[in-house]
Amino acid sequence: MTADTLSTPLTGGCKCGKVRFRLESAPIITHCCHCRGCQKQSGSAFRINVMIETDRLAILEGEPRPFQGDDGQNEMQCPSCEFCIWAYHRHFGDAIAFIGVGVLDEGERLPPEAHFFIRSKHPWIVLPPDIPAFQELGDTGKVGARERVMAVLAVRG
Repeated sequence: MTADTLSTPLTGGCKCGKVRFRLESAPIITHCCHCRGCQKQSGSAFRINVMIETDRLAILEGEPRPFQGDDGQNEMQCPSCEFCIWAYHRHFGDAIAFIGVGVLDEGERLPPEAHFFIRSKHPWIVLPPDIPAFQELGDTGKVGARERVMAVLAVRG
């Protein structure tokens, strides 16, 4: 199942469960990010993220608080367990949230639709030939993805 065919909303939350949220629509895109920041944050070779407009996130329980990570990235975290629930990318500000798929209750429903920052991909990772891959942050070619991002940025000013 892809993000385009989501029939049931996705929910997620922090490690302790005191902050819960729901995606009110399908994400803009689900991507596998190979940048050094995502490698450090995930403790792995990459991180799978969904990008979604912040106004399409509904808080179900608790109240996440803003936090600035060591790398200067703005995040929203649980005030109890201090788990990063989502982050904001410096190119998009707080209009678009980047949520790690592992934070979602059923993240397996969202396979990667693109690979970003493959310039820092570990050499032993073999990318699937049918998924778009970009040296940096790229245009995914996904129908509607670019338009949604541009619309959010235009409103933001």
